[in-house]
Amino acid sequence: MKVLSLHSLGHDAGVSYFEDGALRYSIEAERLSRVKHDGRVDDALRHVLREASIDPTQIDLIAVSTPFSHRLLGLGDLDGALTAVDSGALHHRTTSTLLGRPVDCVVVTHEVSHAALAAHYAGHSEGCVVLVNEGRGQITRSSLFRVEHGRLNWLEKDPLPWYGNGFGWSALGYLFGFGKSPSVAGKVMALGGYGRPRADVRELLLGVRGDVMADPAAAQATYDDLSGRPQFARDFQTMADVIATFQELFTERVFELLARHTGVPAEVDVALGGGCALNIVANAELRARLGRPIAIPPACGDSGHSIGAGVYALRYVLGQEVAPFSVYALGQPEKADDSAAALAAAGLRPVPYDPGAAARVLARGGVIAFLEGAGETGPRALGHRSLLGDPTAEGMRKRLSEDLKRREWFRPLGAVIRDDRFAELFPGQELSPYMLFNYDVREGLFPEARHIDGTSRLQTLTGADHPRLYHLLGEFEQMTGVAALINTSLNGPGRAIAQTSRHMIDDFGGQDIDLFVADDVMAYGVGSR
Repeated sequence: MKVLSLHSLGHDAGVSYFEDGALRYSIEAERLSRVKHDGRVDDALRHVLREASIDPTQIDLIAVSTPFSHRLLGLGDLDGALTAVDSGALHHRTTSTLLGRPVDCVVVTHEVSHAALAAHYAGHSEGCVVLVNEGRGQITRSSLFRVEHGRLNWLEKDPLPWYGNGFGWSALGYLFGFGKSPSVAGKVMALGGYGRPRADVRELLLGVRGDVMADPAAAQATYDDLSGRPQFARDFQTMADVIATFQELFTERVFELLARHTGVPAEVDVALGGGCALNIVANAELRARLGRPIAIPPACGDSGHSIGAGVYALRYVLGQEVAPFSVYALGQPEKADDSAAALAAAGLRPVPYDPGAAARVLARGGVIAFLEGAGETGPRALGHRSLLGDPTAEGMRKRLSEDLKRREWFRPLGAVIRDDRFAELFPGQELSPYMLFNYDVREGLFPEARHIDGTSRLQTLTGADHPRLYHLLGEFEQMTGVAALINTSLNGPGRAIAQTSRHMIDDFGGQDIDLFVADDVMAYGVGSR
């Protein structure tokens, strides 16, 4: 069974390909165009068909999440698909002429695509409760599902109030002047670490009209009211206190919902999908309060839709097993000759990769632009497209985040650490392979990767999955005694994460980078230390 699956309309478009239940290829549109949250899927489709050597005549099924591009898909039953989705159906079976001939097609409702991907990371276990929580889905902003007898059942639609879903995060970002980009929610979440919950702010948030999510007039009236109050002034500390208060309300309400369906401690597996699953503060607290690991896809936002639609079609429509897949499924590893050519074209001298030399660069306070293998799906740097630096080197956070990436000064950085060293430094704590939870970090341990609230977003990795970075961490610790490295995504200001060495050079060639690493080759930057 060969399945082509798409997220064809809306931000974070992408295309994936499954063969016999295994994910063979995936690409996000933004990784090709470098336009963040790119919704143009045509180039991604052509790229997958070409790079994965797919014969369109051999495709058995097309899966697509909603909303979808009818221009592209050419559905044989457009009215039926729209009616089914609007009525709350999980999916609709039709045909598509995307490939120039009628092909069986499963249209997967937006929220269901999220839920299927999250359930996959929980192993589709019987009874698993899945919360999909985002700014706006196809018909809900939050939805609760349960895996039962091989089916994905929709339990509740919009069970959370405005302050319990992504609408609230986006609304506060807009209220404080951060704009309307899909990235806004993550940006304002960082403010919360600098603030403290306030009772007066809590009362005002709880007093917001219940129809604020559905009625534009109510939303405007709320904006006018809150923006005129001193509790919502735009000075930094006031904004930080509001966000801290909102974070507390958000986490409380999500916990109450999950606990009602899972028990405490949770008696069944729990999975989270949708953009709100990127909220590491809530994730860590929910995991602790539910007393059970929580499954979260690294591409839990819309960037995971093309994979989620394929998983749903295969598992819940066709009844086929879907194999576990690596997060490093985005594109294909770059050929060594291509990496070397990109470095040489930038006036650099490529040489074979030397882990000892790379560790010495880091030990001297240098920065490495690090590219390895296929890219990671989703928005987080997970060691294949990363900027790396010493988390104890004074000023490293500013150099990486503010100077190189032009991010706001208040935004924290995460760190990557070997699983064995994590177990020693954080005994009894759950591993974090996708950088989706935060951890209390004692003062002085990784100061440049430690947020103002005393936590850090950590990624744990194994030698089997990350031999090169695992070895580099070992070399670096042997030289310095430091067990982790700052790990932030490999992208310049306003650009999507780099997919190729050419992208890496476009973003950071001539910048303050000491060493460029691209799989088996490396090159020292201009004026490297």
